[in-house]
Amino acid sequence: MTASRPVVIVGAGPYGLSIAAHLRGRGVPFRVFGDPMSFWRDMPRGLFLKSLGFATTISNPQGLTFDRWCRERGLEDREPCSTESFAAYGTWLQERLVPEVERTEVARVERRDGGFAVRLADGGALEASRVVVAVGLRHYQRMPEPLARLPPGLASHTARLRDYRPFLGKEVLVVGAGQSALEAAALLGEAGARPQLLARGAGPIFHGRTPPRRSLLARLRAPMTVFGAGRMHWVLEHVPRALSWLPERRRVRFTRGYLGPAGAWWLRDRFEGKVPVRAPCEVLSARPEGGGVTLRVREADGERELHGDAVVAGTGFEVDVDRLAFLDAGLRDRIDRVERAPRLDRHFQSSVPGLYFAGVSAMFQFGPLVRFVCGTSFCGPAVARHLARGASTA
Repeated sequence: MTASRPVVIVGAGPYGLSIAAHLRGRGVPFRVFGDPMSFWRDMPRGLFLKSLGFATTISNPQGLTFDRWCRERGLEDREPCSTESFAAYGTWLQERLVPEVERTEVARVERRDGGFAVRLADGGALEASRVVVAVGLRHYQRMPEPLARLPPGLASHTARLRDYRPFLGKEVLVVGAGQSALEAAALLGEAGARPQLLARGAGPIFHGRTPPRRSLLARLRAPMTVFGAGRMHWVLEHVPRALSWLPERRRVRFTRGYLGPAGAWWLRDRFEGKVPVRAPCEVLSARPEGGGVTLRVREADGERELHGDAVVAGTGFEVDVDRLAFLDAGLRDRIDRVERAPRLDRHFQSSVPGLYFAGVSAMFQFGPLVRFVCGTSFCGPAVARHLARGASTA
């Protein structure tokens, strides 16, 4: 590797911007590609963050926090903060700290001569010393197998929906029980649709509100953290490498189950009494029929068929390296896996030297923290620090 070849960051969301800002602070040459904050910017109006304002800062050396940005503009700075506010904050931070973002996509990354060859969607090409994959959730949408076979016009993932108004007057079957499914069902109802929620478990769970002021005893018993109040929350935030020391099977099981599907307290009034719920309800099969869709489901009293005009899946995400089509097939084959996610060392580096994975891609190595924006406080400095050490020895 030579110092003339920059670090390439694939993705300009919270993790890509955070790593870029920390690299700039360390004087490491880099190029970052992507449409800044597009995942958040393109969300429908009316969505809110489940996280607290202070827990949604994109880590940066200058300490430009999301909650302070909101206060300075007279916006809600604790909860619920809108996704529009967060997208605007991220764009503002990018313009100030990472103005050189190149608004084109990376089309191909290949291993070459101890580094990487990178081709861009606009026809450009460059050599990179190292590559950081910081693509976020867009590539990892999980559509249950029965729904994946339906035409796109009949089945949508919540991450792809930008506007709920086209569902006006339609019967919509919403599959899932987490925040995205519950919020989608509420927004569908508010847009004039007739949603119905299908949940595999006992039904929706809503978190309670944590009071802004708590007694000393309450704070000792359950310290406030980026996840909310709780002792385990505190460990995950302040000892972020702890989970990586556990055996792989336990680490994966914990990460999958921790902070499971649930809605925020402020969503409850918009959902309960307004959206019918079928639970427990498991989707067995799906087929187009009569211009709509028919689902065969299993409920507590047996199997039946449900018909709707469309299906919306709030079924979360599943990290899978093979979905990253911009990585050359030969390169993907060289990446060791934990489940289908990349196996990483303590610096977020994969089994391919010089290839790093940030954010949700790293969750089976470092746990729930890196599923959320708050994980940039751990990941951003850690990756930048290791890249800077590599640059100094190049």
